[in-house]
Amino acid sequence: MAITNSTFVDAVNRNYELVNKYLHYGMDVVPRVTWASVDTNEFIAEWLVTSDYISSTGCIDEGCLGTITDNTTAMLIGSLVPGDKSVSTSISVQGVSPIAPQTTVEIWCRMSNRGTKQPHATAVFRDKLDPSRIYAVGTHTKFFKTGLVETQPKM
Repeated sequence: MAITNSTFVDAVNRNYELVNKYLHYGMDVVPRVTWASVDTNEFIAEWLVTSDYISSTGCIDEGCLGTITDNTTAMLIGSLVPGDKSVSTSISVQGVSPIAPQTTVEIWCRMSNRGTKQPHATAVFRDKLDPSRIYAVGTHTKFFKTGLVETQPKM
């Protein structure tokens, strides 16, 4: 059975509920996917940014961005590239503009290199009400290989 856009959204949100909580300094960070396209390998998740997630520079804290970029893009990649275990080979994040507390952010995630052993995904953190306003960007590359074993303890 082929995956549809609505089953894609449901599958990713279900996976969010099944995995260990995304913690950043003990705070839950759980975006929810609101839109997805299997054809273009992308989805949009929403996340409410509170003052807890804003650094002294006024931007989203880059440690928090790293956590969200890692986990959100991994959900995208893992939902579209089932099968073998993978490792992250590169994660990069950058806050690019200040954000006000209580801002709802859309995290637009898009994957390239689908069907390869090394898919790459981007995450653009933009204002839900004004998507032309970008707060941060992140990238994530994974490597899939048969025979990889999970070595991280469950939290």
